[in-house]
Amino acid sequence: MAEEIPMQRRSFFRSALALLLTTAAAMIAWGIARFSLFGVAKERLREVPADVVEKLQPGAPAHVPNAGAWLLRADNGKDILALDDRCPHLGCRPRWNEEAQIYQCPCHGSEFDRDGNPKRGPATRGMSKLGIDRIGEDRIVLREIAAK
Repeated sequence: MAEEIPMQRRSFFRSALALLLTTAAAMIAWGIARFSLFGVAKERLREVPADVVEKLQPGAPAHVPNAGAWLLRADNGKDILALDDRCPHLGCRPRWNEEAQIYQCPCHGSEFDRDGNPKRGPATRGMSKLGIDRIGEDRIVLREIAAK
């Protein structure tokens, strides 16, 4: 009977080690897949109702999750800036910090100014700017702008 206990303990440790290694391998594979497929997302329909744009307050960014964008009316009250709502580092969604007046990425700590320019890394480039096209009276479509 004394020999059964070490065998059970040994088999438990073997099973626990196998589970740990499998979990670690799955997490590494997921990370590699996410990194390699970043930016290969399906085309999103980036439509915004015109009334959302008309309600923008100067200097206060508004997040439009369905369009995957941040919209900002310039201080002059006329110009509108549209930014992709994904961090250029690994695709997380930065949040607007009203107090600090910056976009902050919750994943790795990148920070961007109101215009989407990088202030602190690890992101090395700014948030992608989007073009704005008015379609009719009630619809605005945002389009990707090719990187220079």
